[in-house]
Amino acid sequence: MTEPAVQAGFKVMVDNCPLGTFAKCEGLKATYSVKTYEEGGQNGYVHQMPGRLSYENVTLTRAVNSESIGLASWFASYQSMVKRSTGRISVMDTAGKEIVTWSLMGVFPVTWSAGAIEAGATGVLTETLVIAHEGFFDLGMAGNAANL
Repeated sequence: MTEPAVQAGFKVMVDNCPLGTFAKCEGLKATYSVKTYEEGGQNGYVHQMPGRLSYENVTLTRAVNSESIGLASWFASYQSMVKRSTGRISVMDTAGKEIVTWSLMGVFPVTWSAGAIEAGATGVLTETLVIAHEGFFDLGMAGNAANL
């Protein structure tokens, strides 16, 4: 029996450059568009067929820490040269062991932001990174599904 993914954090790497561990990851989502076709003479239903596969941007959030400098350097590097990278998001358990990893293709940064900085505040300062990508499912995975 396999253990459930009890998550303790998300480790993120882009082109083998570690961006650090994040506390929250949103947007690992893939959606097929649906094409409809109304066949002449067929009034009982409308054909539905899968269209293109699209992916949402991924939003990563964490407390500002010593890893924040590396993230800022990586983000700033896109000012001089925009390139498509390969990324990895790994779910970590409480012992720091990788549970599952998604490999993202065509990664580039969209937004970096810091939470509100307020004198006298007692909360934790957070930073958020939004990345775009071209997908985390590939044809190799589809070939493996045929063998299930």
